[in-house]
Amino acid sequence: MKAPWHKIAIAIFFMLFTAGSVGAGDAGRESQFSIGSGVRALGMGGGFVGLADDASAIYWNQAALTLLDNQEINLMHVTLYEGSVYDVASFVYPHPKLGGFGVSFMRLGTGDIMRREDWNEVGEFSYATWQLILGYGHKLEKGFSFGTGLKIVNQTLDRNSTYGVGLDISFYSRIIKNISAGISFQDIIAPRLRLGSALEITPMTVVAGIGAKDVRLGSGFRHNIGLGLEKGENRSVKLHLGAESIYRDYLSLRAGYDRDNLTFGLGIIYQKLRFDYAYKFMDGLSDSHRLGLSIRLGTSVSEKIRREKEFESARGSSLILEDRKRSFRLFKELADKYYHNNSLDSAYAYYQRALAFNEDDRDTRHRVNQIDELRKSALAEKEIKARPQADMTQQLLDGYYSQAELFFNKGSFAAALDIIDLGLGRSPDDQKFLALRDQVTAGRDLEIGRMMDEASRADRDGRYADALTAYNRVMELSPGNVEVKQLIAKDGTELNKLQLINKGAELFASGLYSDAKGRFDEVLKIDPQNKVARDYEGRIALLMKESTELQDLQKDERVWKIYLSALEYFRKEDYANAIKLWEEVLKYYPGNKNTMNNIEQARLRLQNK
Repeated sequence: MKAPWHKIAIAIFFMLFTAGSVGAGDAGRESQFSIGSGVRALGMGGGFVGLADDASAIYWNQAALTLLDNQEINLMHVTLYEGSVYDVASFVYPHPKLGGFGVSFMRLGTGDIMRREDWNEVGEFSYATWQLILGYGHKLEKGFSFGTGLKIVNQTLDRNSTYGVGLDISFYSRIIKNISAGISFQDIIAPRLRLGSALEITPMTVVAGIGAKDVRLGSGFRHNIGLGLEKGENRSVKLHLGAESIYRDYLSLRAGYDRDNLTFGLGIIYQKLRFDYAYKFMDGLSDSHRLGLSIRLGTSVSEKIRREKEFESARGSSLILEDRKRSFRLFKELADKYYHNNSLDSAYAYYQRALAFNEDDRDTRHRVNQIDELRKSALAEKEIKARPQADMTQQLLDGYYSQAELFFNKGSFAAALDIIDLGLGRSPDDQKFLALRDQVTAGRDLEIGRMMDEASRADRDGRYADALTAYNRVMELSPGNVEVKQLIAKDGTELNKLQLINKGAELFASGLYSDAKGRFDEVLKIDPQNKVARDYEGRIALLMKESTELQDLQKDERVWKIYLSALEYFRKEDYANAIKLWEEVLKYYPGNKNTMNNIEQARLRLQNK
């Protein structure tokens, strides 16, 4: 794969732009919500603007909302010095077509502040500030996405309260494979908060970063790495750096460097729940503990897209079959009507059209043969009579011509040609019929060419259902076209391969490796060089070679049944059959300890019998 160098250049520019905007010192202010959002992100030192792959993206980089795969609720609680607490609740909703939506509520508060008048204690009051972020992310061209966050900010001190409105904008891009980059302009429109005579304007902050996702190092481990540079007004550049190691999707360990302090964290994952903890060293202050909970909701975006594709594929196949049946019934009903009205020529033409959609229908073939016999008998009878019938012949020819013209104008080229052949059979040199035949043939060839072009485009785009529809129209116009029949068979095979690959991928994602392998085996029987099926089979083989536990077998319904059947033979002292079935299990899970131990025990008992 060639690296998209323009994306890499843009990512480097973002980083250099942030690092190069160094202020005169570090005396400037920053937003009170600069602590951030998401215990997972904070455990990684806040290096999340280039990763932004969970619900905390609504704070770090709204542009990444459109690339999230799950609806998610993210809750965070942080204890700070002097009894201050910081709480965040976020919800994100990514949509396959409309983009990503999110809402987040963040609150920082301190209570039990002593009120003094003339140096005397006269009670207590509290201070709190909160902000509500309404976020949206949308995909742009060439892999970029854009995001924005509307902020409603409140500040309350004792009995005084004020509101302000702010705005963030951000950009995000997948660069190469698992590498992504992002930049966020926070408070580009700054909230203005006035309490009494004091006016506070939140300073703008620019954060740029790069992230590496799902880096595979070590058996059962995957790693995420994030680097970010933060530049606030009149403040020096701050570094955010962090890493996360996830073991088999149930335990994650995190560490990072947040501005000037170290952070550590861990996460415990159970199905759709993730419990997070982070710890940050604070210079000159008590250290900070952060607790979090994330809940994934509903069906993932990737699953919705997969189901939609599978539905469209199945629907396409069903529609093609239905269309062929419907066309067959239509032409056969018309043919039967003409047949019962003794209009044998028209009946013959429509029976031929019906056979183009179901050439194996015995009743239709019988009618065609019957009409052929009637035609031969009628022709023989006319030859025997051999009397002048010039007027009757011309009347019949005029009827043929009118009927052929009608079929031609309706686009029924094959039926028109059949009627023209009947006319030329009676008058081979009739110029009207010859000219009309040339017109019909040209129109039919033009329509065939158009449908073949449409089918070829659909083939190139992988839209096999659309291609089959176009090829069937060609077969209607040219029933004996051997090349098109072969193309229909080829596209039917491609459509079948696509459905098998989709089902195999679904089984693989569900952990049903043996069933998934069965689907990919079917694909490779059809297409031995299929790269997708070979890649999946390689991954399955690698997974099955790893040392597995009994729980891994229980997840594979097919293999688990074999394992239990062997156990039943073992209990009945039929050790030979038990060994045979357990060896079958090892074909799928060669490193399974329980199965190997069972085989060893069964062989020992078989020797002692």
